[in-house]
Amino acid sequence: MFKVNEEYKDLGELTVKDGKMTIHISLTSENIVNLFPGTADDAQKDNAVLLEPTKDEVKYSDGTTETVNGFDVPVPYLDKEFDLALIGTKGKWYDHKVKVTLAE
Repeated sequence: MFKVNEEYKDLGELTVKDGKMTIHISLTSENIVNLFPGTADDAQKDNAVLLEPTKDEVKYSDGTTETVNGFDVPVPYLDKEFDLALIGTKGKWYDHKVKVTLAE
C-alpha cells in the first residue's frame, strides 16, 4: 500500500496539458520504487512502461527535510477508480485502485 505524504495533506498536484491529466504525488519514503498504470500482471510484461520516480525534497512543519519518491501518474478520469500497480524495495508487485477527486 502507498500513501501520499502527510505534509501535503494527502494531496497531489493535478496538471492538464493537451487534454491529458497527470497528478504528481510525493510519497512518504523511497520504498516504492516504481508505479505502473494498470495491473500488477501487466506491469511484469516485457513491453510494460513503468513510471520512474522523481526525488522530491519534503520540508516538514518542524523544519526537517526528507527526500522521498514522487511520481507523475496519468489520470484517465476523475471521480472513478482506476488500476495502479506498485513495486517496492522487496521486488513484489501489488495491485491498487486509485481515485482522483478535486479538493474542495
